[in-house]
Amino acid sequence: MLLANGLTLDEASEELDISRNTARAHLRSIFSKTGVTRQTVLVRLILRSVATLG
Repeated sequence: MLLANGLTLDEASEELDISRNTARAHLRSIFSKTGVTRQTVLVRLILRSVATLG
């Protein structure tokens, strides 16, 4: 959600108090689970999902 709110991966990792490498590992896992390969596509997917829950 932090990425969807416009934070960079570095900013999100600081906010969550985790290392950048840990954040990247989580992001790779999310990419694998959602079938996307780009951060912008993931954010678009998240925003579209939240909009349908509206």
